[in-house]
Amino acid sequence: MTAALRLSLIEAALASLFPPGVAVAAERIVPGRDCMLWPEERAAIAGAVPARKAEFAAGRVAARRCLTTLAQPPASLPIGADRAAVWPCGVFGSISHAAGLAVAVAGMTAPLGVDLELDADLEANLWPFICAAGELWECPENDVGRYVRQIFTAKEAVFKAQMPTTRAVFGFEAVQVQLTDSGFSAKYMQDVGSFTAGTELRGSFAFVQGLIIAGVSA
Repeated sequence: MTAALRLSLIEAALASLFPPGVAVAAERIVPGRDCMLWPEERAAIAGAVPARKAEFAAGRVAARRCLTTLAQPPASLPIGADRAAVWPCGVFGSISHAAGLAVAVAGMTAPLGVDLELDADLEANLWPFICAAGELWECPENDVGRYVRQIFTAKEAVFKAQMPTTRAVFGFEAVQVQLTDSGFSAKYMQDVGSFTAGTELRGSFAFVQGLIIAGVSA
């Protein structure tokens, strides 16, 4: 399979997770693309290792492709104090990296969150840090690690969706995820900015090319 075809399949999977009007893009992470960064972005990662520079650059390239799709001018996406990307005013976006790929989504109407991970078991020693007892209890006994990975991916997407409006940092315990046939439901267990305890967000998964992608619109 060609790299271009793989990216097109991933972009199609991304688009399936969000409402019409949301722009999506996927880019390969390759060395040497930090020359495509804007000065403010380049300065923010000046001391980073080459691998970090490569994934950062791929994410920004994907993000600017999304801006173009939305008919927005290209812009720098600096790093905020919370380490998340700062998108142009009026644009909601999210970026994720994994498995040699970077993906980005952006829209104009509601906060968005995306997370990209390998579709594989998560190590058992991490389960208690990610899941509450009730979440673990609902995972199939013969495939707990893979389902915990799905819960982790869902929580990461929810975290990224709320970030532009609340700039809040919280732990995995703040959100409880229930996996469903059509995706997942994420319930806030405590107040986080404008998201009060009991607020529920619904999201979706895509499984493609050995990857799992979680998407949510807040």
